[in-house]
Amino acid sequence: MSQSKRMHVEGVDTVRAVAALSVVFAHLLGPSLPGVAKYIFTGHPAVIAFFVVSGFCIHYPYRERALQVGPFLAARFIRIVPPTAVAFLLAQGIGMKAYNPIDGYILWSVVCEAVYYCLYPLILPISRRIGWPILIAVSIIASYGVAIGLGSDQYGNAMKYGPQLNWVVGLPAWLLGCCLAENLYRLKLPGNVWGWRVATAASASALYWATTNTGAGFYLTMVPFSLLAACWILSEIKNASESGPIKRLEKIGSACFSIYLIHAISATVVEWLVTPPIVVCALSLALVYPFYRCVEEPCHRAARHSKTWFDAGPVSAA
Repeated sequence: MSQSKRMHVEGVDTVRAVAALSVVFAHLLGPSLPGVAKYIFTGHPAVIAFFVVSGFCIHYPYRERALQVGPFLAARFIRIVPPTAVAFLLAQGIGMKAYNPIDGYILWSVVCEAVYYCLYPLILPISRRIGWPILIAVSIIASYGVAIGLGSDQYGNAMKYGPQLNWVVGLPAWLLGCCLAENLYRLKLPGNVWGWRVATAASASALYWATTNTGAGFYLTMVPFSLLAACWILSEIKNASESGPIKRLEKIGSACFSIYLIHAISATVVEWLVTPPIVVCALSLALVYPFYRCVEEPCHRAARHSKTWFDAGPVSAA
């Protein structure tokens, strides 16, 4: 099958795996590390990388074909809503009030994703009329309009504007992913994959340090970081096409949504029994697997089946 017809792009799940694990380590290990080591693992930049990946994966199948809005939205919401609802109920059941879609520290990005899915049927025809660069430029203006106009909290977070506006701040990263998908086979990237990995990791850590020690918070730095994240994603895709994917990371990446949703809930439960951070982290990751197999994987299959069913559709009489 030609490159233009493939629906799965190897290397993307490697990015998902690294980003998901970075969020886990930032939440569960980072606070216990001494000195500057606490900045090694980063949560917010990893979420921005997720947004770029999401835009890429959403747009890639529709670069050269029409979008059927009903099947698209049905598949996307079957994919994310039931796992999110189950995770939310589990969190509330154990008293995690901060795990919520309004001002929570996990579900805010899922709300953003849902908004992007709903906007995509409008974004796609506009992009074909005016091009992705103009769309991205407008989104950057809107993003900084919110970020600078409203400011941020004492930690410089870029997700403190509520479900009404958080998606605006993250939109440039998502649209950049769409643009990456549109131009995937035309883009050239200097250097090698390790250079981009190191540059991305070092920059994420530096921005984490900056957001807690200077006025340059995440709310100001995540838009330019999304460009670096896009280059890293492109380098992983190119590397996977030339040298083959990193199979273990690709497998972990396929469960990244479960890792993202469940790790904090698992950690809260594990901490009732043990407290060493490394043990809590390991056991929390182990508890992700049952959630993935019992909740996310069936929803993923149902989403694929629903889309296949809609795409096939009833054959109308001539």
